[in-house]
Amino acid sequence: MVEFAGWPPALQQVVEADFRRTSALAGYRWKTADAALIEVVRGLDDLLDLVDDRIRNGEPQRSRRQTRKASAAALPTEFPFDEVADLLGIPADEIDEAIDRDGRPVRRSRADRRTAQRAIKQLRIRLQQLEITMDHDRLNRPISVIVRLVLVLGTAVGSQSAATLVSGDEHLNTVIQTAVGALAAFALERTTTTLPDAWHEHRPAAIASQTHKALLETLVDADALTGPADDEHTVLAFRLLVRSARAWVACFQLDSTFASKLQYWQPLDDLPDALRNPSTDTLQTLHHRLEALTPPIKG
Repeated sequence: MVEFAGWPPALQQVVEADFRRTSALAGYRWKTADAALIEVVRGLDDLLDLVDDRIRNGEPQRSRRQTRKASAAALPTEFPFDEVADLLGIPADEIDEAIDRDGRPVRRSRADRRTAQRAIKQLRIRLQQLEITMDHDRLNRPISVIVRLVLVLGTAVGSQSAATLVSGDEHLNTVIQTAVGALAAFALERTTTTLPDAWHEHRPAAIASQTHKALLETLVDADALTGPADDEHTVLAFRLLVRSARAWVACFQLDSTFASKLQYWQPLDDLPDALRNPSTDTLQTLHHRLEALTPPIKG
């Protein structure tokens, strides 16, 4: 198994097994494809454990005083919550159901959270059915949804999050975690319906080109991370992680060779370490590496 720096083993399993699956389908090797489908389904089930855990951890318990202070704190308008929502498949006209115009999370009741938990259970049932029916066509959407949830939640909760990589204000970090958790929970609720997935409204090649360009534009400003730490560092780190996740997923959905995808993913996987110990040379080198690459789009 190829090691993807910083990503969970279950994600590695899903990525590699799905490539074997789609390659086998293209070559009419049905038994190989079915065996790979089982690996994908079991990896996705493990990833749902991670999604469940991160959603819970993304809503930390706070005192009333902490909640009031966090709510009163000024929230930078540069937070790319609209990009997070788009990556999760939430249409622009539905974002305000999860976060308000200032980017603050809409208060979600326990019933809302239970709905998200039920959605995870329904996804598990769907995966179990797919393992029985071997319906490859119906597997594509669960793969896309679950992988995107894992990567999005990883920008806010866990060892690869902006809060961990960059020392920022505790309350600002809480806002990031709660807002991303609210968006993820809302996206999960949408999976229980037949609502369209906004992420797939455009051609994969167009999405890959757009996300690559957006990441490069943000990396131009990354040198600011080498100065004294402040809240803007957290905002910039979060934006970089979100745009890196978008580029990662865009590459994942391209019809290309595994080797070419891996080549594109490697600098993306190096980004968290560059944010953890930022230096001008490290960030510029990462920028140049990505600038020299293009998403592996077949001509």
